[in-house]
Amino acid sequence: MILYNAKIYTNGILRKGALYIEDGIISKIRYDLSPEEVEEFKSQNKDGKELDCKSKVILPGIIDIHSHLRDLNQSYKETFESGTRAAAHSGITTVFTMPNTDPLAINSQIIQEWINRAKNKVYVNVGFIAGVPNRLNEEEIKKIIKLGVMGFKIYPHHPISDLDWKVKGNFKLLLNLSSRHNIRIFIHPDWPLSNQEKREIFEEYVFRESNILKTHDKMHPCKSEKKFIDYAVENYQEFINFNNLEEEKYPSIHFCHISCKESYLLIHSILKKNPRYKITYEITPHHLLLSNQLEIENPIFAKVMPPLRNENHSQFLYNKFKLGEIMLIGTDHAPHSIEEKTHDFFQAPSGFPGFETYPLVVLDKVCKYKLSLENFVKIACEHPADMFNLKGKGFIKEGYDADLLIVDKVADHPINIARFKTKAKFSPFEKFNTNLQIWKVFIGGEEVSESMNPSGKIITPQ
Repeated sequence: MILYNAKIYTNGILRKGALYIEDGIISKIRYDLSPEEVEEFKSQNKDGKELDCKSKVILPGIIDIHSHLRDLNQSYKETFESGTRAAAHSGITTVFTMPNTDPLAINSQIIQEWINRAKNKVYVNVGFIAGVPNRLNEEEIKKIIKLGVMGFKIYPHHPISDLDWKVKGNFKLLLNLSSRHNIRIFIHPDWPLSNQEKREIFEEYVFRESNILKTHDKMHPCKSEKKFIDYAVENYQEFINFNNLEEEKYPSIHFCHISCKESYLLIHSILKKNPRYKITYEITPHHLLLSNQLEIENPIFAKVMPPLRNENHSQFLYNKFKLGEIMLIGTDHAPHSIEEKTHDFFQAPSGFPGFETYPLVVLDKVCKYKLSLENFVKIACEHPADMFNLKGKGFIKEGYDADLLIVDKVADHPINIARFKTKAKFSPFEKFNTNLQIWKVFIGGEEVSESMNPSGKIITPQ
């Protein structure tokens, strides 16, 4: 297949050119072709398919390293089919999915069932992140790693296995697991408040505070996020120094959905002093663009973990994104049923869908010249491909997978939640407009369409 008359993103710039896709791979790229050279290029096309891109922009497919695709006993929230279809139509061509499933993905039998459920049912490429088995059972760990997971995830504020990660001995066992097996540990950083502290915050809300999103923020404050990051990094350094580790044996840790200025500064300070440390992090589109001052008819639609913060934090992260000083971005796509999101705020689950709003709200800033395209592609495509060693992904280069997003700038229009492919048709971005049009998406050289078959692959460590 030939894509021609396009603006192709490559090496930080847009160049007019054409792509030749063969067997799902970008076989050839040619730039600045004359009309005669375009016709010559077309003549090399074996299958006869060609697409005039009408000067639209071709970007690498987006890589989303943090999502919840649900399925299993939570199919009423989302299935592999509905979630990955939503991602595919949004230009997100590779996703990682998290283990707080039902049943919990913390042993090899359930994880095998989880992965099997996805086979031949995913429209994008999917990597699986496991929970940690009870008692850090070594045999289970080996079996799980053999299944090809991208890492292990922990939730210190609400553990999904039987170990308390706030106990230093347990956390260092986790670092030892990462070091010995060369596998990444994904961390939801949140040191929980005491029940007494939470009760006082709730009473303050009942008698004085009217903003329930602010109250949710106070229940899981920035100091709790920073405290667990500080604790994790302190143990990380102690583990390396005590065991006198060479760099290749350093544990790998990843902090999910960093939402606060102090957390960002702490991580960057550590990495500036120790650039060889294997520490990564992500932010989310909602912590970049929303705050707890959001005006929304149903605040439960904006309930998320970590909570939306005040504008000082979102503006700080936005400015860092603007400067290209963010590592990674992940949606934390977390679908729930509308019924679950219409109960009491404090009883309702946290999270909302993110696949279908992410490109529309972040690339909209690029369309309006408020963020650079170069920084977006680095953070959304290139960095995750490099940091997670996703070969053939994240770049538009010859020999790379033809995972492509073709976009255009159009007149301002509202985000239409009713047209979401996810089962969760609600969003805190419900009143947002966008200048971005997602024109075409290709995954492995196949155009995403309503009639396409699920041909995504299971991603494993390389």
